[in-house]
Amino acid sequence: MEPARIQQTGYALPLTEARTLAARLRCREKVLAYVTRRPDELLVFEHESKFVDAGVQVPAGGVEPGETPEAAARRETLEESGLSLSGPVHLASCHWRRGERSQVWHYYWLTAPPGTPDAWTHRVTDGERDKALLFHLRFAPLSRPELIQGYGYDAALPHLTRHLAALQGVPA
Repeated sequence: MEPARIQQTGYALPLTEARTLAARLRCREKVLAYVTRRPDELLVFEHESKFVDAGVQVPAGGVEPGETPEAAARRETLEESGLSLSGPVHLASCHWRRGERSQVWHYYWLTAPPGTPDAWTHRVTDGERDKALLFHLRFAPLSRPELIQGYGYDAALPHLTRHLAALQGVPA
């Protein structure tokens, strides 16, 4: 169940421009959710032991027809972590290529309540490939979340770091 390696074909795009590009290219849109409970940590998960090659990931998935990327970020976070969160903040969008296929990924930041556990296990509630899989979730240090490399999960972490620093009034 290892994700296919991807190649970023450009730079971070504003949301409107990214959505226009996705429509023009008729490519799939995907969301990735960076969930923090505190400014120095990031929610990550690993698949159950039979999918150890999938590596450390963040909640992510496709934008469904008629769904906004913001709604998709909330839905994917709920399906993959059990957390019902509001108010995602758009961090960046990127155009990616996977072989001959093209995708536009939208990266969002969501905040978990302070009382969210440090770690828990959750059975995925929906999704064509992930439904019923067991995910082991935990908050990892934002400075070293150990996300699987080469698949785009870490592409917008610099945007998240700058955003969180700005909220705290600290230069990034």
